[in-house]
Amino acid sequence: MAPSFFRQVSRRRKQAPAAVQAPGALTTKAVRRDKRSRGVALIIAIVSIALLTVVATEFAYNSRVDLQLAANQRDEVRAYYMARSGLALGRLLMRFQKQVDQTPIPNPMAMLGQLGAMMGGGQAPGAAGQAFQPQSLNIQLWKLARVDCHMLKGLVKSEGAQVEDDSGGGTRSRLENDPVDVDPNFQMEDGDGAGGAAAQMASQMQRRSFGGFEGCFLATITDEEEKLNVMRLNTGGAEAQATAARMLDMLGDKRFEFLWQQDDANKVRSTPEETLIALKDWADEDPSQSALNRQDPTNPFAVGFADEGSPYSRYEPRYEVKNGRFDSLDELYRVHGVNDRFMAAFRDRLTVYPDINSKPNINTDDPIMLGLAIMSAADPNRPDPRLTDPVFLNELISRIRAARMFSFFGMSVQDFLGVVEQAGIAVNPLIKGNVAQNRYLGDKSKTFTIKSVGEAGSVQKTLTAVIRLDDGLGKLVYYREE
Repeated sequence: MAPSFFRQVSRRRKQAPAAVQAPGALTTKAVRRDKRSRGVALIIAIVSIALLTVVATEFAYNSRVDLQLAANQRDEVRAYYMARSGLALGRLLMRFQKQVDQTPIPNPMAMLGQLGAMMGGGQAPGAAGQAFQPQSLNIQLWKLARVDCHMLKGLVKSEGAQVEDDSGGGTRSRLENDPVDVDPNFQMEDGDGAGGAAAQMASQMQRRSFGGFEGCFLATITDEEEKLNVMRLNTGGAEAQATAARMLDMLGDKRFEFLWQQDDANKVRSTPEETLIALKDWADEDPSQSALNRQDPTNPFAVGFADEGSPYSRYEPRYEVKNGRFDSLDELYRVHGVNDRFMAAFRDRLTVYPDINSKPNINTDDPIMLGLAIMSAADPNRPDPRLTDPVFLNELISRIRAARMFSFFGMSVQDFLGVVEQAGIAVNPLIKGNVAQNRYLGDKSKTFTIKSVGEAGSVQKTLTAVIRLDDGLGKLVYYREE
């Protein structure tokens, strides 16, 4: 029995697990398995933290982007309505300008003459001075006033409630940051104390002032009738002859010779005469190309035999002549001979918005346009060679500006002709004989461009409108948002 018992015990020990065989000791394989398990857990933890960091960072970034987009949209709306405010204020100013233009000027000589006639002195001696006296004011109010947000804030006042002034006696308007006193015992009719306090606070809070807006705007006004009206080339009379002559004088100026010495983007080169004819043909109604005749005193354009669309057949893509009125000044880009260099030089001196019968205003500040006005006032039958001398022309322009500064009622066409005559230049008899009804020069305008720039935060909005004065705030001729 004993040997058999010992053999069974020995067999059981061999079949027992290693833990039983060696308590408290681990095999090399178990140690390696435990270390590998701890490394995987660490990697999982690091990857989880990295993913959470990326998600949190992306969420924070998207939140900031959304907030900035919302702020930009808010500022864009503010900037747009700031620009609208500048546009409306500019139109209101032009309404006042029309009233100033219609304000009559009393003639002191005529009044003295009437007084002498009433006293038995015979015929009124002021009749001679009647012809030289301007009939209405020529003050350009839009040049004297700065249309911006500060002007609007100065026109309005706070609508806040009156509170006691802590610094002394009297009252003052409640400011936006002033504390509001609330009676804790105030009760509404339904007994709701909290709602009553809120209603009391709402009733005592200051209403926001009309001038307390955020952002700013600046509106600039330019006179479109101080420029050369391209549409006057199609009047078919003396106006077309005068406009064509002045436009050729401007395009052919020595300072702009380089414009005609290079090809444009379509490998096409033109001349001032060709560009002038193309401008005329773009807006006329016939399909034939016009011919230029400078010697014709009534109409410098004659009907030719060529196709007026032939220059545009060389462009890619090809297009046809409009044969209609220009819709905007940017439409000049479609005319043969007009490119970026042309518009950079003459954009501020050409216009298409005024009426076809409007006359160039002599109250311009542009020296080139003043020089063209002087040439229009000169007698074409007795040309003065001094008008081609830039030194003489600049001196005459300085005299005109000095006379304008000392003219209390503003410079009229008669005053302009007087300065030209004092320089020894013969004046066109068609203008001098009928200053009020002449078809060459004017001293008042009806078409203006208002460019209003609104700004709020980092956003700017630009609105451009061309208005023609009427009995209201002006007829809208052109409108553009940028």
